[in-house]
Amino acid sequence: MKKNESNIKKLSDYIMTFAFLYSSFVCFSTAAEKWNTQRLLAILILVCGTFSFIAVFRIKIAMLVYKIRKNKENE
Repeated sequence: MKKNESNIKKLSDYIMTFAFLYSSFVCFSTAAEKWNTQRLLAILILVCGTFSFIAVFRIKIAMLVYKIRKNKENE
């Protein structure tokens, strides 16, 4: 049963990664369209798109944080 749960977890991680990547591209293109007419809204959308793009790397960022914490505990 554990292997099945692990596969479902991996699949859900891939789906979430794709969703974050897609939403960041949508935000970036929307911000580019609105840049000349509604600059403040475009900047807000650009910030949201940046956070969404960073979320694509959430697993790698978490691994890096855990590694840094582990190294601090071993010192």
